[in-house]
Amino acid sequence: MPAKQKIAIIGGGLSALITAQNLADRYDIDLFEKARGVGGRMSTRRADPYQFDHGAQYFTARTKPFKAFLKPHIESGLIQEWTPQVLTLEKGEKPYKRDWFEPHYVAAPHMNSLCKALAAAMDINIHLQTHITALEKSGDGTWMLQDLTNESYGPYDAVIITTPSHQAVDLLPANFLNLPLIKDVKMTGCHSIMIGFDTPPTLNWGAAVVKNSPIEWMAVNSQKPDRTSDFSILITTRNDWSETHIEDEIEAVQSIIINEFQDLTNISADKISHISTHRWRYANTLQHADKDKDNNNEDTHHNYFIDRDQKIGVCGDWCIKGHVESAFTSAYQLSQDILKNGL
Repeated sequence: MPAKQKIAIIGGGLSALITAQNLADRYDIDLFEKARGVGGRMSTRRADPYQFDHGAQYFTARTKPFKAFLKPHIESGLIQEWTPQVLTLEKGEKPYKRDWFEPHYVAAPHMNSLCKALAAAMDINIHLQTHITALEKSGDGTWMLQDLTNESYGPYDAVIITTPSHQAVDLLPANFLNLPLIKDVKMTGCHSIMIGFDTPPTLNWGAAVVKNSPIEWMAVNSQKPDRTSDFSILITTRNDWSETHIEDEIEAVQSIIINEFQDLTNISADKISHISTHRWRYANTLQHADKDKDNNNEDTHHNYFIDRDQKIGVCGDWCIKGHVESAFTSAYQLSQDILKNGL
């Protein structure tokens, strides 16, 4: 029986793990993640006694493959529906209730629990805290990888990159098919402000959509299913506001957002016992890699990229939208292409 081809997957978010899960039976896979754990933006920050889902807040399921993927995890309780009281808030205006007309899900007990479970269930090599910075093609057509410490890994028959588009461009060879389209992708940032309270404040919402403010969204993180944290709130900013302030000092951003929070909720900053801020440079897709730049129809977007001459695939939520389902869909479609047609 011939040996399995070896594939390196760069990234440790949902796209990377779904790709690995779909290909693991046929290929020998090494996965490289620069952070301390898997999850990407399906992440959880701990600051005892508080916990914060400071990346993806929730997700919906609208496509048959994603629903089928989620079904056993819903049955096991790893994925649960989140049903908070949702209000729309705006300074100087009366709040009003918002209805959700489809299920909104979270992983439990933390948002990164899904990715951790996927990683633990697979027989693949996972290299954490390994920041891949370069690919080098050997004379026999295989790939070697180099990390930030100049350590080398390989050889690999193929490479799949699941990083944000700007980071993918830095890794891809100059002659990669459709590289100019990937270079045209514009991503936008976001700030996540995490606050904890010794004494829970009185609120009439579990989540809030905010209008006409640097703040876009607030959620009582500790009230999500199966959370055991002390009372915590996660605040996220509007993408356009964050993009304007992406290089500002974190303390300056934090101060602006806390002032907004006080004005919106009438909760004094003196009541906050913990505060921290995370800057996401690549939180959402502003401009896609369009097949037809004169047509803004979403059907013209590349959901993934593959160059069989180079033996490199590229996928990620940024190919579609900055959503959890987009990360799954991009990886699912790329992996199905590879299973059907090879790489």
